[in-house]
Amino acid sequence: MISIRIPSVISRLLRRDRASGQAVRFLVVGLLNTAVDLGAFYLLTLIPGMPDIAAKTMSYILGICNSFVWNKYWTFGAKSSGRTGREFGLFFLVNLPPLIVNIVVFSLLGLWTTSGTFAAREGKAFIAAAVAVIWNFLGSRYLAFRHTALSSRKNDSAETDSVAGGVEEKAVESKALETDKNA
Repeated sequence: MISIRIPSVISRLLRRDRASGQAVRFLVVGLLNTAVDLGAFYLLTLIPGMPDIAAKTMSYILGICNSFVWNKYWTFGAKSSGRTGREFGLFFLVNLPPLIVNIVVFSLLGLWTTSGTFAAREGKAFIAAAVAVIWNFLGSRYLAFRHTALSSRKNDSAETDSVAGGVEEKAVESKALETDKNA
């Protein structure tokens, strides 16, 4: 019988020192950001006279701010980098194209579905937010937080090299022992 310990599986999935762990953490943060974006969008649309596009722009920017905090401190572990202002600037620049894509997709969906119902507006907002996820992860990992996100790659390759080297050494030792036995 195979026994799986859920906490160890989850902790392995969330390892910050691996790209896969960062991607899982980024996905969790992305879900939280989507909730912030959609919730703020809903609340902003309750303001009389608030255009949907203005509400979507503001809600997405609130999501960017939320995302920065969670990704800096939890996803990429850059809490003591001393580069918060620079990181936020890069993070915001990385998120500008998705913001634009988000607004364009939201607007185009508005042309396709003119329904002003809650479900239609939130659906458009959700689809628009979903379009930007891959860009955001790659931009965050390789631009905004590269100094911490990519430092694990050096450690990973060093570990791989030392493991591979150890395996090669053992194979050479085994062949030498076999040669001695046969001689």
